[in-house]
This record gives sequence, structure tokens and C-alpha cells, in this order.
Amino acid sequence: MMSSERPAPTHNDFIDWAEGRRPRNAPHFPTPQLPNNGGTELVSQPFCCNVQSFGATGADIFRDPKNHPDAVGTILTYAATMADFFPAKGLENQTDQFTSYIEKVCTFPGFMMTYNEQSAQEETSVNIDTMINEIKSAYEGVVGVNMNQVVDSINQMANSILNHSSKSANKSVFTQSTITEDNGVLVTSIFYTNLRMELTHSGKKTYSSQSYSINRSVLKVLSASLVANADKLNQLLGDGSYDKWAKGASSPSGGGVSCFEAHAAQKANREQ
Repeated sequence: MMSSERPAPTHNDFIDWAEGRRPRNAPHFPTPQLPNNGGTELVSQPFCCNVQSFGATGADIFRDPKNHPDAVGTILTYAATMADFFPAKGLENQTDQFTSYIEKVCTFPGFMMTYNEQSAQEETSVNIDTMINEIKSAYEGVVGVNMNQVVDSINQMANSILNHSSKSANKSVFTQSTITEDNGVLVTSIFYTNLRMELTHSGKKTYSSQSYSINRSVLKVLSASLVANADKLNQLLGDGSYDKWAKGASSPSGGGVSCFEAHAAQKANREQ
């Protein structure tokens, strides 16, 4: 468990973050680490709990606390755009970008990290249900979520890896990001599992021999800071929603353009 008191963020802190600089008052904590790239694929399946969208636009997304789930979706989408992290593009070449994405999210001036922990590496030779139960247990007492959504998310990620991963991949990262209201407090969390796989003698990829570790980070949304800086945040980040973020952050992608790619295109046009 961790938390840190720091001065209230200023306009300049948000400007620094949006322009790719580390904010002056950014918290100092160990950023969660991923396995070295090379044979590692990443699959993402976000979900939201106990939140509602009211379809707000403009500065109202940040000014009215009831719209803050959409504000968080807007922030996470912008962070992914800066990190070039586009889960909807597929499983390969996302691991390095995910590391950068975690750093961007964790240093956003309007978030405060309250929990950051990595489990010891576990070894198992049984089926994937064991890992599912461990991930479910990892949420208990840390952040309140719907366990059916947790299991649904894990199963979808497992199917993506087993059906779409390349033959050379022997490690995968399962990542679940959430936006949820927990005991009256809006939080966003990033849970991810580093999973190692092996091939059977027949050449089929399987989880029958595996090792894994679970990483958990939870960030409290500083609603008062979003309200106080609503106009500046809208100017810097634009409009968004948690629904658009969730669709764009899911793997594998469909045929459409994700909101991350759309934001990247808009950013490129502005810089021309």
C-alpha cells in the first residue's frame, strides 16, 4: 500500500504532462516493470465498474464530477497516444509501449497512486483456471470490481493469445485496466500478469507448463484537481469517454480505427 501527499497540481503541471515532460510535482515511486521484450506479446482487455456516462462534451467532462469517468477515459486515451500504445493493432510490438504508457498514466498530475505491488513468480503445471483464480484473488481488498467481468476479461485475453499469437512468442502479458467507483471514490487501476508459456511436443502452444507474476497498481482520481483545471484540461486533451477508451484499448482489434489512432492522427495534423 502506498500514497503520497504533494502540492495541488497547477496548469503548468498539466501542460508539462500533455507535452511529454515530467510534471514538476510528479510522484516518485517505482514504475511497474515488464519482462524484456523479445518473444513477448501483449493482450489488453479493459472494463468499467459502477460508473455511468452522461455524454458530456467540452470542459464539462472535467468540470462536473459526475462526468469524471469519461474524463479518466479521455486521460487514458491521451496517455496511450503519447506512448504509441495501440492495443487494437494486435498482440505484437506493444510491450515496450505499454511500459511507457504505465509511466504516463502514473505521472498524470490528477492521479495519485495508492497501491503498487508485484507478486512473487508462481510456477504451475496445471490448467489456466489456477491463474484465473489467482488473478481474481489479486483484486480482493485492493479495488472493488465485478468478478464476472474479471473472469470474462481473462478468458477473452487467453483466447486471443492461444488463437492469434505468433509461433515465436513464448511470453505474454495479460493487462486489465479498469475505471471504477470504489466505496465512493473514483479510481483507475492497471493489473497485468507476466505469463511464460511452452510448446507441447506436437508444436501446439499451451499453458500446461507456465510461470507467472501479477502486478497491481491503483490510482485515485483527484477530482478537485480536474474541476479546478477543467478548461485547461479540455484545451490540452480534448473530448473523450470511457466507452471509447475501452473499445480502443481492447485486443485484438476489429476493422475500425481505434480512438487512440484517431487521437494520434489529430495530433499529427495539429503539428503540421
